[in-house]
Amino acid sequence: MVDGDLPQTDTLGFRWSAVNNLLLTAGDLGADEWRASRSADEENAEREMRQFVWCLPAQALKWQQISLEAQEIVGRTCDLPRGILPGDTQFLTAAMDLGKYLTHWIVVAWREGAIGHIVDYGRIEVASADIGVEQALLLAMRQFQEMCTAGWPRYGMTETKAPEIAFIDAGYMAPVVYAFCREAGRRYLPSVGRGAAQQRAQWYNRPTQTGSIVKHIGEGCHLNDLKTEHLMLAEVDADHWKTWVHERLKTPMASPGAILLYRGTSQEHLSLARHLTAERKVEEFIAGKGLVVRWERVQKNNHWFDALYNACAAGHLAGVRLIAPPKPMSHPAAALPPPPSRIDMSRWHGIRRSR
Repeated sequence: MVDGDLPQTDTLGFRWSAVNNLLLTAGDLGADEWRASRSADEENAEREMRQFVWCLPAQALKWQQISLEAQEIVGRTCDLPRGILPGDTQFLTAAMDLGKYLTHWIVVAWREGAIGHIVDYGRIEVASADIGVEQALLLAMRQFQEMCTAGWPRYGMTETKAPEIAFIDAGYMAPVVYAFCREAGRRYLPSVGRGAAQQRAQWYNRPTQTGSIVKHIGEGCHLNDLKTEHLMLAEVDADHWKTWVHERLKTPMASPGAILLYRGTSQEHLSLARHLTAERKVEEFIAGKGLVVRWERVQKNNHWFDALYNACAAGHLAGVRLIAPPKPMSHPAAALPPPPSRIDMSRWHGIRRSR
């Protein structure tokens, strides 16, 4: 009900679609639909029909695959404080994403069932303006190495545990990263992500077999032997592991495969959560290619997201498995089906002769 005088209006607006058109028949509209469906440019023809005939909004060409908000992530905390490993930690991995003025690092403890516990993360300033970017990055990586060497204590224990594997992103200043990894030892591996949303967009090509260059093939990751650098380089399928991370952040906290954060306030984890939601997975229709699934950046800062997916790929390389691999059979012959009963060929030949 409207009380009082009606307000004065200057315009009257309404939708007028083909349903209200008394000048065209249903046959005319059907012919237009038929021509649009067989047009050489089907996308524009469909858009024209929706806009000028049926008065409908154009359909989006992108569909978001995984919806993850920063507020969801900041609530995924457990009871352990920062820097304390769960008592049942099986593996510990770390990763570092480099920048000219800041490096971002993260450490993940892996429990049974591929439950990831983010133990610690942070930034290290790079004094590029004072001593040059190369030397400044080396100092930042050495500071990270000192933290990893000191390790993190388990809950209720005094002894510390160092990461089994630490990935250092070699997408920026690769020669400096290679020099550090040679200096630091086999525990530290240079890594490079391949994906549409990376700085140098390049699709990941998974090798099918090992050889003189490819020495190990894992899930969305393989190791290349850089003979001239005397190093192993980890090539990581960034799109695969970003999807893996977001799915783990959507997994219920008490379920296998969930990723949790150390105990902290919402404000304390807000910057991390924003980095982890700086990209989104979309399904986009591209003419000539069909539906293409890729990751696109929606915010500038995604450094902890890159560090986390590298730490997860390192976890798989260390031995973390969400789905347990099949156990080898001790007696392969025992698992084979019994052989078919032997046919009496003499009887068979006798029947054929009688026929």
